Amino acid sequence: MRKARIAAAMAMATALVMATSGCLGGGGTSQTSQEETAKTEITVMYAFGGEQNTAFRKDLDAWASQNGLKINYIQSDTFPALIQSKVASGDVPDIAIFPQPGILKGLAEKGKLAKLSTQTDVESIKADILPGFLDAATVDGEVYGAPISMNVKSLYWYSKKNFAAKGYTVPKTEAELEALIEKVKADGVAPVCYGMESGSDTGWPATDWIEDYMLQTNGAEVYDKWVNHEVKFDSDEVRKAFDVYTKIIMTDGNVYGGAKKSASVAFATALNPMFGDSPKCYFGKQGNFITQSGFFPDAISKNLDEEVGVFETPTVNGEHPVLGGGDLAAAFTMNDKNVKKVMDFLTNDASFGTNLAATGSVLSPHKSFDASKYPNDTIREVVTIAQNATVFRFDGSDQMPAAVGAKSFWTNMVDYTSGTQDLTATLKAIDASWPS
Repeated sequence: MRKARIAAAMAMATALVMATSGCLGGGGTSQTSQEETAKTEITVMYAFGGEQNTAFRKDLDAWASQNGLKINYIQSDTFPALIQSKVASGDVPDIAIFPQPGILKGLAEKGKLAKLSTQTDVESIKADILPGFLDAATVDGEVYGAPISMNVKSLYWYSKKNFAAKGYTVPKTEAELEALIEKVKADGVAPVCYGMESGSDTGWPATDWIEDYMLQTNGAEVYDKWVNHEVKFDSDEVRKAFDVYTKIIMTDGNVYGGAKKSASVAFATALNPMFGDSPKCYFGKQGNFITQSGFFPDAISKNLDEEVGVFETPTVNGEHPVLGGGDLAAAFTMNDKNVKKVMDFLTNDASFGTNLAATGSVLSPHKSFDASKYPNDTIREVVTIAQNATVFRFDGSDQMPAAVGAKSFWTNMVDYTSGTQDLTATLKAIDASWPS
């Protein structure tokens, strides 16, 4: 699960930054060196596994073969620990693909990564991806990494058949969403499907709600300040996001099974009661990973386009920001023309990723990517939502210190949603957990 992997990565971020004071060896060269090499074997390290790993290698190997290059792959389920070890020993890969921006930024601040402008045309990338995406890999105004893939979280899902049977229409605004909630309740059914149980990571689905509505209600500038704790949790801005969450999730009758019990409802199957002839709820919120096999019932997954509808988080103020994530490529080797070619292909060539797209597990960050390469119309609809976004921002908790983003934010959302803690105590507790 991507969320759990990224959250684990955050636990290593602080230690990694402390460990990057040593000299680079192996693939790394000086940022200012004038000598350019031309390796024929390029090492690429990353965290993702499974079918994404297989598809990524197929995409890159096909191109590398045509260009007379060999790619040596390092896939690691413990990416943060391994990259820390490699940086400390000087045995770095030529290119690393980071599952979240925190570690990347820490390395960039220490001068360990090549400026993206030395590897490829940054302006060309900016012109073909969502506005704001590169901000996640920017330090002191300099860009160090760019996405090779994307995921989207500002999404609601519903049963097309059950919506049509009741005459419900997709809401475009927050006011329309609230009206739909009242209409469904009047028809005698809980509107919202919701669960936040995820083993030791229980609570993260609730943080996604807050992050999305922080972006929706306050905009990107305030969102960024909040992620960096320049805007505290116990603030009017954050209370705006909690107001929406409280209204949708914690109002009596809104959530199937009740909000207080949602910490015992598995996030992976929480939306499934919206299907069937007698739905128990009508819509729920989750990232685009939910379309992969193993989440919706098999019969639904096999007929995704006919069964499942998706709509973007209804606008609060007329803007259409999108919350999400992605895998960010950055180079350790700074002055090698073939490393630059690989970086350019991964980050700046919209033809990259056809096999990745076919898996349905990740999306291309490029607007000019051929959408026919995706396996179904449902994913193409998600892509359209993303491409129409006014701004993109990375998942906030994945950028916060691990003590917050992978611990206190999760646990306090459980306490708040279950009703064992009020809002003020919740916000103050998260602020108090922020490392000094």
